[in-house]
Amino acid sequence: MLKTTLPALLLALSASLAAQDCATMYGYFKEGVSLEYTNYNKKDKVEGVLTHRVSSLEEKSDTLIATINLTTTDAKAKQVTEMSYPMKCFQGVIYVDMRSMIPQQAGGQQSPQVELEMTGTDLTYPPDMQPGQTLPDAEMEMTMRMGGIQLMNNRYQIKNRKVEARESVTTAAGTYTCLKISYDFEYKLMGTRTMRSEFWYAPEVGMVKTVNYDRKGNVESRSELTKVEQ
Repeated sequence: MLKTTLPALLLALSASLAAQDCATMYGYFKEGVSLEYTNYNKKDKVEGVLTHRVSSLEEKSDTLIATINLTTTDAKAKQVTEMSYPMKCFQGVIYVDMRSMIPQQAGGQQSPQVELEMTGTDLTYPPDMQPGQTLPDAEMEMTMRMGGIQLMNNRYQIKNRKVEARESVTTAAGTYTCLKISYDFEYKLMGTRTMRSEFWYAPEVGMVKTVNYDRKGNVESRSELTKVEQ
């Protein structure tokens, strides 16, 4: 009996420790953590605020799953959208649902009569990322139907992801040592559009800063971490 149960116990212990390591490695992977981001337009004026809050944390086998509540407000502090999505950590690798990346007006609250189907792959962030490293692409397709009639079909792709450098970034929330990651964001929404972006990532808080550029390389919008609550 001992020969059969001991390997199972060791496997369960190993899985539990692996999930705990995720919470230790990433400061933003804890229940109750709230991250506030301020969004600016190309004229550097505030467009709104996005709040990312870990509402619950669940351990399944060797995977830690966080439920993220995402709310956005406009420049007048009026709530615009609210949604939730899962974020997972397995063996130190973070898996972020692509719903966190789509334009908020496309993924906001919908009428109960509307059926919304989403399929695709997660964005991954492996541990110990280094400058020069390339990261996997990710994509998502969103289909909206009502009464069996297709109202909308959008596709979002994040590709050409590369860790460019290690840089220190200071925002209203503090100073962080970040990895600068560049990528192309392509989406089909009333035509196809491609946006070049740069993203500064720190294990303590996740995203610290994002800058989006137009085709000519001019800054189109940016977002910065402005408050952290734990």
